[in-house]
Amino acid sequence: MKSTIKIKLPYRKELLETMQQYSYSANKVIDFGWNIQTDNKRELHDLTYYRIREETDLPAQLVCSSRDKAVEVLKATKFKHSKPIMKKYLTIRYDARSFTLKNTKEEYYVSLSTIYGRIKIPIDIPEYYWKYLDWKICSADLIYSKGLYLYLVFSRDIITTKISDGFLGVDVGINNVAVTSDKRFFNSKQIKRKKLMFKYLRSKLQSKGTRSSRRLLKKISGRENRWMTWVNHKISKEIVKCREGTIVIENIRGIRSNKGRRFNFWLHSWSFAQLQAFIEYKGIMNGKRIIKVSPYHTSKSCSICGNIGSRSKSFFVCSHCGYSLNADLNASFNLAKHHSISDGVLVPVTVPDIQVYEHKGSSSAIACEPMDKIYLL
Repeated sequence: MKSTIKIKLPYRKELLETMQQYSYSANKVIDFGWNIQTDNKRELHDLTYYRIREETDLPAQLVCSSRDKAVEVLKATKFKHSKPIMKKYLTIRYDARSFTLKNTKEEYYVSLSTIYGRIKIPIDIPEYYWKYLDWKICSADLIYSKGLYLYLVFSRDIITTKISDGFLGVDVGINNVAVTSDKRFFNSKQIKRKKLMFKYLRSKLQSKGTRSSRRLLKKISGRENRWMTWVNHKISKEIVKCREGTIVIENIRGIRSNKGRRFNFWLHSWSFAQLQAFIEYKGIMNGKRIIKVSPYHTSKSCSICGNIGSRSKSFFVCSHCGYSLNADLNASFNLAKHHSISDGVLVPVTVPDIQVYEHKGSSSAIACEPMDKIYLL
């Protein structure tokens, strides 16, 4: 189990200059790799290591770290389109040899490798993160984003205990953020209203183009993402409180598709993967197993007889046995039953159903049938 904590660092000129040279080093490796069309780490190391050491003040470990980041970029681009260029202040990846986290009786501090040698920086760790301090420290990322931040990565072994029998299916979507097989609905009414509000605000400010509107755009930048992250934390926390020992979620790879401008606004702005990631790590921390299965026909197959039925908007009806219920709830029942399917198989993905009036920007929620427990955000 790995967990990352975010620590704000004071402004240090040495760190910014190190990030600039780190970026230069990575771009140098990319230039060599792009010219000879290779992403072989060993070959690029032989070609660039001593040159970069002569041209920069980077210590050996940071030169190797920047080379690794450059190789990852080359492998990702596969030498298609234009040559990638690293940003001015490139995130530095530290390992156990280039940074340490220590504490005295009075404070915690980090020792970071820079172009000026090792520097010690006192840090303030919020009380919420104290529970991770007895974990094993793995690595750290130095990031410049409206300030300097250090992301510390901790790890520890988690033993999955058998809390109870049973499987909980979790279906994620747009009409409902999540629906679980124990009949809990997490409605998206307020989320849609908030997203439309941010969309309207951004369009108005962008159309003005004044200096004050640009300042406000910069000020609200990231506010929607931070709010959505908070919502996903709340939902995932409620989901993992279940009595079942195993949580079954969908393998949503390939869910993004081009279905038109209005449809794409909802599909591409929805944080499916983030919610599932939160469910996964919170479940593991609570000793539960997490299984990913294929989402193929989960909302179109009858959870009673297994035959393919018909789905009209958010309602499912089986033409064989006559069983009918909410389509998302039916999908969660199917996920809980089909937990034996292995992960990693690429199959067609069931696209989340969005009603026509939602394409036009309406924030109206889908009316669901009465269930045992209804959670509205």
